[in-house]
Amino acid sequence: MDDPAQFGALLSLLDDQDEEVQKALKKALSSYQGDASDDLAALGIPLRGQKVQLLSDSLHAGRQKLLREQWAIPAHALRSPDGDFEHLESLLRLISDFLHDGVTLRPSLSDELDLLTQEADSLVSTPLDLAKWLFTTGKFTGNKEAPFDYRNSDLAWCLEQKKSNPIGLSLIYLLVAQRLGLSVYGVNYPGHFLCIIETQKGNTLIDCYHKGRPILVSQLLKDHPELSKQAVAAVREPCSLGAILRRILTNLNLAFEKADRPQDAAITVELMATITP
Repeated sequence: MDDPAQFGALLSLLDDQDEEVQKALKKALSSYQGDASDDLAALGIPLRGQKVQLLSDSLHAGRQKLLREQWAIPAHALRSPDGDFEHLESLLRLISDFLHDGVTLRPSLSDELDLLTQEADSLVSTPLDLAKWLFTTGKFTGNKEAPFDYRNSDLAWCLEQKKSNPIGLSLIYLLVAQRLGLSVYGVNYPGHFLCIIETQKGNTLIDCYHKGRPILVSQLLKDHPELSKQAVAAVREPCSLGAILRRILTNLNLAFEKADRPQDAAITVELMATITP
């Protein structure tokens, strides 16, 4: 929208309680497809307080629609640990854009990952180096204060805030490693997502949530014979990219249920149904 006055007029209606006004407003805002942040910034229109949330809520249906329309998974793209990482990232970017408020300006997920990779490029040479640089140093930490916050699944938010849940941190590790040509894979461990790398000592798990703690697989199996069959199978073989995507959608579904957002929870179920084993 090029006319600041017209856009300003729409914004002035955000807190109007009339049902017909709200219907007309949502129709007028539909052209933004859920995100008006670029126009707000370009037109220099200040938006503060309650109106930020009101505009975000008005744009939310557009973000739901866009996510459904653009979500697509080509056959076999995510069926192996060495699947199509670019396509996985594109789907994670859709999720991130859906979870964004549509009001505040921020870089895209891919741009933020590119910047982080550039920063790491001259400092790391192995997957273990990268884990130490990202997590042992405290550059990224576990979001222990709000582990069920839906924003843990918004990787662009995680990159800005430098925190997430286990799978969010693991995905940052995986996607940066891919850009650097380093071999890092996901481990769909029950209750706690991990990554796996090869070191001189053998296959090693990386616990991104706990400061990138390395755990030698052979030592883990030796010290913990009580592990379930599911846990043992998980640490022996990396999981597919589809399993990673399903895990993040499962977490998101739980977060939406806890936040009493049934429509958004239902969307995550729809998306999960598109992931083939």
